[in-house]
Amino acid sequence: MTRYWLTPIVNDSPLVLGADRIHCTPLKALESFRELANGKHPRLLAMFKSSLLLSDDEELCGSELVELDLEQFEVISFDGKPFHLSHCAEAFLDRLLTRKEALELVSSLKCDVDSEHSNWINQWLRWLESGYDVILLREDGH
Repeated sequence: MTRYWLTPIVNDSPLVLGADRIHCTPLKALESFRELANGKHPRLLAMFKSSLLLSDDEELCGSELVELDLEQFEVISFDGKPFHLSHCAEAFLDRLLTRKEALELVSSLKCDVDSEHSNWINQWLRWLESGYDVILLREDGH
């Protein structure tokens, strides 16, 4: 089963994913949430496969040695101990909107949102206001 996590990036270098990520369910609500975000900007809620965040080898994206478990509510740091950030993930992160751009767009979503999405949008805004980028991670096989 595939799971999706709304995830704050609490540090850029080294990359650190916050522990307070949100498991986005039900899937139907997430789909409409993503459509809403994509309507504002196609890269507003950027999604990346969590399995490609890691790297065992400079040439490859993904790891056969280590697997992330996003359900464990702890900070995940890609400082080489034990996780190395893949070059695919680095390229993905380089294409994120600026926090200022994201904050303006997410703030404008509040007007278009119903109660189904309000918790996710409010948390997204809190993270952006705290200086964090926010991504959607896709976790396959759980």
